[in-house]
Amino acid sequence: MQLNFTKMNEYSTKIYNLIIEAFPDLVGQNKQGTELLEFHIENEYKSALGDLYIQTDDDNKIWLRATSPYTTYHIDSPEELFYILEGLIFNELFWVVSYEDNDWDDTFLILKEQEIKTEEGFTYKILSWNGKDDKIIEA
Repeated sequence: MQLNFTKMNEYSTKIYNLIIEAFPDLVGQNKQGTELLEFHIENEYKSALGDLYIQTDDDNKIWLRATSPYTTYHIDSPEELFYILEGLIFNELFWVVSYEDNDWDDTFLILKEQEIKTEEGFTYKILSWNGKDDKIIEA
């Protein structure tokens, strides 16, 4: 089911329609009456990662973020968005937030079985959708 919102800009409407085609359960979970797209996907596990948000911006870019701090990620294409969403929700892909002396350093995604390269003096916080694979690595 494709919808066209008169208030949402053309790019946001296009991305909305692609998302709904791929994930029909998301109908109605987007913020209404705005020019830019914002979907809110509630995390039923209430894990530290928190809820997910899919957003577009004025520069026609797609962003994915979670409630947890420093978990904003630029998405290159709708296909990449679908890959990442499925990976996160099925606990096959995790968010990693690294800190040096309690200051944010980097944010990236890893596959479930992937080893991460660590640097001495850094802390790595691994966040999963259901919270069962969350961990902290002190290097």
